[in-house]
Amino acid sequence: MSIFQIFSTLILVWLTFQSCRLLWNYRRATRLGVPLVCVPISPDNPLWIALQTAFTSLFKYVPFDAWSFTRYCKLGWEFHDRYRTYALLGDVFVLVTPDRNWLYIGEAEAANDVFSRGREFGRPVWMLSRCAQRLWAKCIYGEFLPWLTSLTPLRLSQAEGAEWQRQRKLTATPFNESKSRLVWAEALRQASDMRRSWLQYEDGLNTTSDDTRTLALHVLAYAAFQRSYPFRSMSHQSSHPSTYRDSISIILKNILVIIVLPAAIFRIPFLPQRWKQIGAAVTNFQKYMQEQVLEEKDLMAQGKQGSGTLISNLVRASEEQGTGHGKPRFKPLSDEEILGNIFVFNFAGHDTTAISLAYSVLLLVAHPEVQEWIAEELRFYLRGANSEEWDYEHAFPKLQRCLAVLLETLRLYNPLPGVPKYTGSQPRTINVGSKSIDIPANTLVVPHLMSLHVQPRYWGHDSLTWRPSRWIVNETSTPSSDIGTCLGHEKLIVPKKGSFIAWSEGARNCPGKKFAQVEFVATMAALFHDFYAEPVRQPGEPLNVARDRVLNVVKDSNVELLLQMRNPDDASVRWFPR
Repeated sequence: MSIFQIFSTLILVWLTFQSCRLLWNYRRATRLGVPLVCVPISPDNPLWIALQTAFTSLFKYVPFDAWSFTRYCKLGWEFHDRYRTYALLGDVFVLVTPDRNWLYIGEAEAANDVFSRGREFGRPVWMLSRCAQRLWAKCIYGEFLPWLTSLTPLRLSQAEGAEWQRQRKLTATPFNESKSRLVWAEALRQASDMRRSWLQYEDGLNTTSDDTRTLALHVLAYAAFQRSYPFRSMSHQSSHPSTYRDSISIILKNILVIIVLPAAIFRIPFLPQRWKQIGAAVTNFQKYMQEQVLEEKDLMAQGKQGSGTLISNLVRASEEQGTGHGKPRFKPLSDEEILGNIFVFNFAGHDTTAISLAYSVLLLVAHPEVQEWIAEELRFYLRGANSEEWDYEHAFPKLQRCLAVLLETLRLYNPLPGVPKYTGSQPRTINVGSKSIDIPANTLVVPHLMSLHVQPRYWGHDSLTWRPSRWIVNETSTPSSDIGTCLGHEKLIVPKKGSFIAWSEGARNCPGKKFAQVEFVATMAALFHDFYAEPVRQPGEPLNVARDRVLNVVKDSNVELLLQMRNPDDASVRWFPR
């Protein structure tokens, strides 16, 4: 038998096996009594994800939307579909795949019910483990061993039940008001430096996305490790990363490569410089994290005050809770758990914030009326020209229009395409509208974030339009021409439960929510208090056409690991003083 025949036979066996699994899952799904959509590949298939991510330019031309059979195979189909499927099929449907069934929910009440029943609908730990365990093991240990994924402790993002309660209690301590003040001050400083850098480019610049990543990384470095970096120094990054900032920057930019390839590859002598740089970044990050934990434990042993870093807070909170008197004791976090959670905070806290900042700045460039709207608020509440005089306690609670910009951006362009839940080993029952659905065990249940955020019944007829003012309501019906009176009566709306889940919901919401909000509002303040931005026009191009072109750059987005603009460098921006 030839190699071709063997290969063909294996392919045929695999296709037969997949077809049988698809048929089995289809028969199980028919018992639910809801509309079904069958696809040949599961959205979480790691090989399929890797292929689409590695060959983005090629897959861009695949006609995924041509047939319903293929539409749902595209990575990030949820963003492109929005609420189209629900308009056709109703508030709930099942995506049937060879691996498992996915129950998608597009009704706010049902979604909120799922989040409120955290013990019944847990997180699919096995799904998170595929990438997170592998990536974490490499970045903390510097290598990946086949047995490591079963031995390494769970992080907060992967833990469940009593283990999650323990880790949430011990890891929530660093996210307090004192940390928010640090984030506010550093974000103001970094954004002011970034703005000064941008003003130097009289012909405009197209690095908004890269620069907001730099800002988010620097704020995280300061809040987590008390390491302050000048904004522009990132452009002079060393070819051999020697600092935390350089190492984590390289790791975050090359996450997919680090996940897929064995760690040993990065140590091969004749590899290209970029690959050697990745290997050095992983090694140095591992070394830096371990040194930080040891230093903090030495300070504790000597009875000295902590360094105030995120690692310091985790180590001390863990020891205090684990040995406290008169209180329920928690088992202290191990060094591996501390390092793992720090890595999760780096990954989740950096990329999501950086992406949201990039989207928001370019959306503001495309909407000058919104720039003026938030500038009114900033000039009224922040009267000093020097940003160092802007006090966190006084300013942040009042800058509701700036926060509305973040909320509206996350509504339409949330970096996370969804928040999957899992029935586990027991069947569950939920109500969607007037229909009661008995969900079998081992079923994924997905409150469909990308649809819930744009359903017209919750967000109005213009639900697909970016309009931050929808988040602000005036508590008085008496109009006033005085800006102070007008601002004094404004407050943020509270969306219908389940219709806005940008930071998840229930007990397992994002612990870094306040961190991200403070950083974002401070950045908006530094950028738009006394300055405004316009798109760089092409020869003979009217300004309104240039703004539409920037808006199209924003809309041309795609999911890789997170949602992001496909070609953000196509939008050039010029900054001016007011």
